[in-house]
Amino acid sequence: MVHVPRLRLAARLRDGSTLFILGGYLISILYAIIILVPIYYVAISAFKTNRTIFTQPLALPETFTFDNFVRAQKVAVLDRAFLISTGVTVGAEILTLLLAFPAAYAIARIPTRLSSLFEYVFSLGFLIPALAMLVPVYLLVVRIGLLYSPMALVIFYPATKISVSVILLASYLRTVPKELEESAQMDGASRLQMIRHIFFPIARPGVITVLILNFIDFWNEFLFALVMLNQRNRTLQIALTVIKTDRSLDYGLVAAGIVIVVVPVCILFILFQEQIVRGMYTGAVKG
Repeated sequence: MVHVPRLRLAARLRDGSTLFILGGYLISILYAIIILVPIYYVAISAFKTNRTIFTQPLALPETFTFDNFVRAQKVAVLDRAFLISTGVTVGAEILTLLLAFPAAYAIARIPTRLSSLFEYVFSLGFLIPALAMLVPVYLLVVRIGLLYSPMALVIFYPATKISVSVILLASYLRTVPKELEESAQMDGASRLQMIRHIFFPIARPGVITVLILNFIDFWNEFLFALVMLNQRNRTLQIALTVIKTDRSLDYGLVAAGIVIVVVPVCILFILFQEQIVRGMYTGAVKG
C-alpha cells in the first residue's frame, strides 16, 4: 500500500499532459516572481533613504515614515498633477465610451453590407504607430489653440483607443441573444431605448474591460503629455521627471512618486479583475 502513491505519481509524470501542466505552473510562478520583486523593491524604497536603498536594497525599512512622499509633493506638486491626470483620464474615458459604444452597436447589431467594412476600417487603427501621429497632432493642437491645455489630451486620447474599444465592444455585443432585441422591437422600443435598457446593462462586463484597459493607457501616457503640456499643467507621469534635489537624484523620492502613480491602477485592477476576465473571455469565445 505504501508504494501505490509512488506508482501513481510515476504514471502521472509519464503522462505528457501532466508534465505540461506542471511546467505551466513553474513558468507562472517564475513569471510572478519576476514581476513582484521589482514592485516590492520600489515599494520599500519609497520609505528609505538613498544610503539604505543601496546598502540594503531588499531589506525592509527600519521605520515606515512618509517623509519621501511629503518631499516629493513639495518638489513636484504631485497633488495638482494628480488632479490633472484624473481629469484627463476621466474625460477621455467618457468621450471614448460615448463614441465607441454606438459604433460598436451599429457594427454588431445592425446588419448591412458595410458593417464588416467599417469593422475592418476601425481595425486599421492598430497599424498606426503613436510616433507617426506626433507632429500632425501637435500642429493641429496649436492651430485650434489648445496647446498646453489638458483639454487637448481629453480630445486626443480617445482617437488612440477608439479602434480597440469598438472591436472589443462589438465582439461582446454580438453575444446578446437576438430574441431580446426582437422582443423589445415588438414592444415598441426604439434603438436608444434598447441600447440603454438591454445592451448596455448586458454588456457591462465588456464595458468595464474597455474602461480599465483604456484607463491604464490614458493614465500612463507620457509622450503626448510631454509635448502638449507645460510645467504648470503636467500629468503625474511628467511630474515624476522633475523629482530631484539639487544636482543629485534621490531614489527614495522617485520611488515615492512611482508608488503614487501606480496605486490607482492597481486598486482598479484588483476591484474589477473578475469583470475584466469575464468580459475578455466572453467576447473572445462567443464573438
